Amino acid sequence: MGLKEPVVLNDMIGWRRRGGHPAKIGEVLHQSLDLLARPFRPGEVMVVKPSNIVNSLADAMLAMRPGASALLLYAPLRSYLISIVKKGLWGRLWVRELLVGLLKDGALHMQLSTEELLGLTDIQIAAVGWLSQHRAFADLLTKYGNARIKTLNSEVLLTRSADCIAALAAHYRLELADEQIQAVIDGPAFGRHSKFDGNFDAESRAQEQEEAARLHHDEIEKVTIWAEALASSQGISMMIEGALLS
Repeated sequence: MGLKEPVVLNDMIGWRRRGGHPAKIGEVLHQSLDLLARPFRPGEVMVVKPSNIVNSLADAMLAMRPGASALLLYAPLRSYLISIVKKGLWGRLWVRELLVGLLKDGALHMQLSTEELLGLTDIQIAAVGWLSQHRAFADLLTKYGNARIKTLNSEVLLTRSADCIAALAAHYRLELADEQIQAVIDGPAFGRHSKFDGNFDAESRAQEQEEAARLHHDEIEKVTIWAEALASSQGISMMIEGALLS
């Protein structure tokens, strides 16, 4: 049973950002995880897909549930930047909101002054957010190990969907038959838009990405090169270990 972005976890972040006491937040987070883990039917395994703003609680949640496994899904940097520019103004505003959240959570994970951050363009800010969360994912993998945590490149998910679902089922200790895996591949998860609920598949996404890359080629290419240089200066690897698929 999958739970998509439970609001209670977002509320934990909001509470902490408003100055909630860490011990009390930890107590309520523990209770919330108990509730989220409770199956609706016998034999179910609960899989929670949090909002990305909950990433700063990932360490605490993994520590509270030593028997739980996790998947860290990410887009390659260039694909991520394209996805931001194709959203227009709202995408550019969102990455700045994400940065503000990272700063409030003490989760920027790199040394950049306020003056330096204010001097960046929207797409540079997007790259800073990507790099920061990429480092956070790498730190989680180092701390908890590849047995508990797997990583998955979103492009691999789209090109090797059946292999990914089979590997993820094994990682979460789900006993899925081949026909069940195929039902997932043929179902709405890979055929509808996650935000707007219209028909949308890997081919549609590729067309959108290609058009956005063409329109914003200069900006995307320059920021990608800049981000790689920033990563090098901050000691952040552009690669991440622990791949779900070899």
